[in-house]
Amino acid sequence: MMREYLVLMFTAGFYQAPAQQPAVPVPDPQSYINTLEARESYAGGLGSKLFHVFPESREDPIKWYDSLKIKWIDRDQTTVPFTMYARPGEYMLYQVGVWALGDTLSDLEVSFSDLEGNHGPAIPSDKMTCFNKGGVDARGMPFTKKVSVPVGRVQALWMGTDLEHAMPGTYHGSVTVRSGGEEHTIPVQLVVDGERITNHGFNEGRRLSRMAWLNNTVGLDSAITHPYMPVRRNGNRLFILGRTMDIAPGGLPAAITSFFEPSNQFLKAEGEPLLSQPFRFVIETNNEHTIRLKPGRLVFTDRPPSVISWQVLCESDDCELTCQGNLEYDGFTDFRLTLSAHRNLSVKDIRLEIPVTKDKARYMMGLNHEGGLRTPDWTWKWDTAKNQDMLWLGDVNGGLRIKWKAENYRRPLINIYYAFGPLNLPPSWGNAGKGGVSIQDGEDDVLLSAYTGERELKAGEVLHFDFELLITPFRTIDKLVRYGDRYYHGGQAKGAFQKLDAAGRYGANILNIHHAEDIYPFINYPYLDENIEELRQLVKEAHDRGIKLKLYYTTRELTKNLPEFWAFRSLGGELIYPGPGNECRTIINKDGPSEWLKKNLRENYIPAWYNTISEGKFRGEVDLSVITTPDSRLNNFYIGGLDWMVRNLDIDGVYIDDSALDRVTLQRARKIIDRNRPGGRMDLHSWNHFNQWAGYASCLNLYMDLLPYIDLVWIGEGRDYDRMPDHWLVEVSGIPFGLPGQMLQAGGNPWRGMVYGITNRAGWSGDPAEIWKFWDEYNFGDKLMMGYWDESIPVRTGNRLVNATLYIGDAESVIALANWSDQDQVCSLELDWDLLGLGKDECQYLIPAIPGFQDQQSPSSLDLLNIPGSKGYLILVRKIK
Repeated sequence: MMREYLVLMFTAGFYQAPAQQPAVPVPDPQSYINTLEARESYAGGLGSKLFHVFPESREDPIKWYDSLKIKWIDRDQTTVPFTMYARPGEYMLYQVGVWALGDTLSDLEVSFSDLEGNHGPAIPSDKMTCFNKGGVDARGMPFTKKVSVPVGRVQALWMGTDLEHAMPGTYHGSVTVRSGGEEHTIPVQLVVDGERITNHGFNEGRRLSRMAWLNNTVGLDSAITHPYMPVRRNGNRLFILGRTMDIAPGGLPAAITSFFEPSNQFLKAEGEPLLSQPFRFVIETNNEHTIRLKPGRLVFTDRPPSVISWQVLCESDDCELTCQGNLEYDGFTDFRLTLSAHRNLSVKDIRLEIPVTKDKARYMMGLNHEGGLRTPDWTWKWDTAKNQDMLWLGDVNGGLRIKWKAENYRRPLINIYYAFGPLNLPPSWGNAGKGGVSIQDGEDDVLLSAYTGERELKAGEVLHFDFELLITPFRTIDKLVRYGDRYYHGGQAKGAFQKLDAAGRYGANILNIHHAEDIYPFINYPYLDENIEELRQLVKEAHDRGIKLKLYYTTRELTKNLPEFWAFRSLGGELIYPGPGNECRTIINKDGPSEWLKKNLRENYIPAWYNTISEGKFRGEVDLSVITTPDSRLNNFYIGGLDWMVRNLDIDGVYIDDSALDRVTLQRARKIIDRNRPGGRMDLHSWNHFNQWAGYASCLNLYMDLLPYIDLVWIGEGRDYDRMPDHWLVEVSGIPFGLPGQMLQAGGNPWRGMVYGITNRAGWSGDPAEIWKFWDEYNFGDKLMMGYWDESIPVRTGNRLVNATLYIGDAESVIALANWSDQDQVCSLELDWDLLGLGKDECQYLIPAIPGFQDQQSPSSLDLLNIPGSKGYLILVRKIK
């Protein structure tokens, strides 16, 4: 190359400067050159090798696949040691760039030598990793990745080295990259010096040490979370909190029983069956023959306290079916049914039949049916244009959610991004579009049938009829959360510290801090170096005032402003979802991505949230985000970040908004919060997904497997609070799942909300402060709630448009009345005084004054009450002293 040639001639004494000739300009080593131009300009130095490698520090990330810095190609990077500096105890990062020259590199391999030190033991190679080549997945299992580099492109490989036990000194070793029978080795020199760093370097994002969180396993243990009990087994009967499941000889449920009372406030001694008969897996041939499968030995594997598993092989001359199942302590059951054909079979139908008792099939949600009263004889066909693969069928105190899947299952994208990452049609259940689900009324039960339709099975063919089962409700409703947690969220106050002041004025005891704030500017990355101390101070001040502080923290979208962004980008779609790139259009990016994304990412991404920060030290900076890949190691990173914030900032939990997180990650998050911040909280929010953009999904159905670890649901965005009570009950209240809820859209309807024991949230929309005061004044935390859905409720309205819920106390009860019509309604309340334990003549009635809710009245009776349109009353029934 020209510059090296000139230096060589000068050193040898041969060089004479030409007279009157201008000096040859020396390229800036930090400047970029296009890879095509670089291939021509540096052809002589690159020779015929398949690829070129070069090292780089963590401070200067390799960003683009089609551009190189001059310094990366103007010398042979394998001849001079690459020197790095780190502190004792640090998790250290660096990069190796690979430029494919001769052909596409189909599978890069990376290996490390030990780093030999001059003052103590070596740093072994097993303390080193290439994040691009694999690691530990979100379930804690090791995995490897194939890394390919198309010809002409540049690939960054991010290397991590754990220096937890490294002594100060200078170390020497190497990293080697191989592909296509060619290898290149880069010598490295590591200087470990200075004071021992705390916490592996995780306290400083600029070090990129947090990349280690991608492989963390915090919370992946068998411990159970509050308030659940260990799974127990007695013969074929399995016991979890408030529910039992009997396993039939063939491995499917024979009986499921719920012990929850009708409003899910306590458990009963006598349970209620959810099934009228056992589950049935039916294989029907075209000659009207039903194949009888004979079960073998049912084998249980007890792994308390968290899970019990079982397996059985069922056989016939035609085929065999292996059933594997496991029940976890929260009510989640995973069934893996593997059907293998022994001979060619002409099949009319294969179906899973679930006979549900009628009183436990009152409501349904899913498969294109919004949450509410079940529609008789419902039918549905597979259509992956819609985010529909699961159904909840049940009553308030007992239900089942079934999710059908197969070996090709992947978690779809959610919200307005569903079309970019839709469901895969399961080859078994979907059967090329022939499959579906029917729900049919019988005399004594309701038959839920997932069918496949006709198909030809060849000898040796294998099909996977997997499904998940959730048994609801998950737990009894926590009265402390329902009546004691008072949220301030967002609101008109500008700045996080001003929101803290506003929360105090409302009487709130929990403050949620969103992103796009002065103190938390960028979505889903709260722990920037620049704002950590302010966050820590905010948490301290909140705690000094008796207020819990939680942060918006989820996945689905991730800011481009996080320090690890380019390292994440290098992982080839593992963390950042590989969407259409610069051509992508969404509802919020109607004109396509921002210029920054177009220039820097170009391909394989989906633009998401964007915002210009309007206040604080980040004022004027732009937050751009991209959609993330579900079920990736980003879940591990999320858990690492939560664990760090709980330990180092003392936050009291997180607010989860439309999430790509799975139940195992939420389970891990619950353990972290409970172990480090007892009394901490996680609340779940979602936009209404029942529309064409989000695939007509029902939110609580979509997120139901997360609910065992959530304290409260806020499923109110885009909600119509003029919908009928059954819709409120199933999709808004949280009650059928053992959770309290809150309202959102335009403040909700406080009168109807009180029928379910829910309010809106201070600061966002509406003002619940007066209802909170009412709860405190009349000791709602000590009262027993009986909802209108409970057949034994001792109060009736006599008007189908007016519903009543009773909050029963020892000497004083409260009736919540709400009108579901926009017209005034008249009703006369009929009370069962024996059930109340009171005499009619010894009680008086009072409609107390509640500002913004109702004026005071003292009715002489509960007859002919006029209930204003869309409103209602809270009526005290108290014993005369």
